[in-house]
Amino acid sequence: IVAIHGLDGHREDSFTADNGVLWLRDLLPETLFSARILTYGYDARTHGENRAQQTMYDVSVDFVAKLSAFRINTKTNDRPLIFIAHSFGGIILKNVSNPIR
Repeated sequence: IVAIHGLDGHREDSFTADNGVLWLRDLLPETLFSARILTYGYDARTHGENRAQQTMYDVSVDFVAKLSAFRINTKTNDRPLIFIAHSFGGIILKNVSNPIR
C-alpha cells in the first residue's frame, strides 16, 4: 500500500488524526497484517518564500524511481500495489505513465 499526500501536506501528518493516530501505521496493519505500508513524501509547500520549486513531472519521476528501487531492493516486484492518493497526490499518480515494477 502506497500513500501519497496532497498539496501543503506531509507524508505522515496528512494521514494522522488530531489524537496522534497515524492510521496507516497504527490501524491498518491490524486488518492487513501482511501488507507493506509506505508513504511517499515530496515538497508540497505552496505558500511563502520557501514554496516548492519542482514540477509535477519532477515529482512523478522521483516517485516512480523511489518506488521501483524499493521494490527491486526488497524483492517485492511481484506483490500487488494499492495506492491511497489525496488531492495532488492523485494527480502525481495519474501522471505516472510507465508501469511501476
